Amino acid sequence: MATEQKTPAGTNAPAGPERIFVTGGTGFVGRHLIRDLVAKGHEVTALSRSAEGDRLLKAMGARPVRGSLDDIANWSHALSGMDAVVHLAAPISVWGDARELTRQIADASVEILRACNRQGVGRMIYLSSESVLQDGPSLDGIDESHPYPDRPNSRYGAAKKAAELALLAEPRTTELIILRPPFIWGDGGQIGDVLDAVKSGKFVWVDQGRAPMEMVHVENLVHAIELALTRGHDGDIFIITDDAELSVREFFTALFNAFGVAPPRKNMPGWLVRPLARITETVWRLLRLKSTPPLSRFQLDFVALPRRYDISRAKRELGYAPPVSVEQGMDRIRRIHARENNSA
Repeated sequence: MATEQKTPAGTNAPAGPERIFVTGGTGFVGRHLIRDLVAKGHEVTALSRSAEGDRLLKAMGARPVRGSLDDIANWSHALSGMDAVVHLAAPISVWGDARELTRQIADASVEILRACNRQGVGRMIYLSSESVLQDGPSLDGIDESHPYPDRPNSRYGAAKKAAELALLAEPRTTELIILRPPFIWGDGGQIGDVLDAVKSGKFVWVDQGRAPMEMVHVENLVHAIELALTRGHDGDIFIITDDAELSVREFFTALFNAFGVAPPRKNMPGWLVRPLARITETVWRLLRLKSTPPLSRFQLDFVALPRRYDISRAKRELGYAPPVSVEQGMDRIRRIHARENNSA
């Protein structure tokens, strides 16, 4: 079969050095992952789409391989000799073309797994998303056994669901581990759109932001990915969070304050916003508009859907414990923001 359980119980890092191939290495999670893997002595190769990507990867200590999700056959030979593949690359689009998202997310992921099988790769880590579970009803108190909804409330979530199902059904000798993170945050994180919405007055609390929310600091997610390189078993799915009990309002108020942005005051009741989101989506679909709707069920659930995940499985089988608390993560953002303001 593939890799065996190399990591002794009680340790917090995978055995190494190992040869690891990363897709999406120049993205937010990828950059943090590659720097950490290289620092721990792993040999990292990463997919690159451009000369600028080559430069960034080399600066982090990784060997770039030019290619994309559109031409996997042209670079899949580079997987030969790899101990593991961490597949992070995926377009992030809530309202993109459904067929294109399925091709780039589900079809490409299966093609990469098949390439791993051909090249004798021991293990593939696939980064999925909590969005595979979202369709409106509360997700408070669930774990990995919670069933998929018939149709997730975003095209991105639907494509990620299709990817999970296709990967799990694929005959394989490469071991497959699927990780499902919620909102990923941290210094340098992809929260610019949220901050812009607050500054422009477009961010609105729903039901006063009382819904419980899940999130994961990028360094906690990187830690989980590294544990999954050698722990867990083929076909395992793990939800990875900060394991912090916070409401939407508590988390985002702390985040806005860390960036020096005044939290919004506007609020709308859920009973009013939910039908508006459905009507808006229906209009956009009927008119076949390519732009993102100003209000969608996915956007609404981001700030209003109750989410509290039981991560006992990740704790038990991966030995996962978040190394960065929410307070520590916020403090890092405050310090970095203060330095940037002082140097401006």
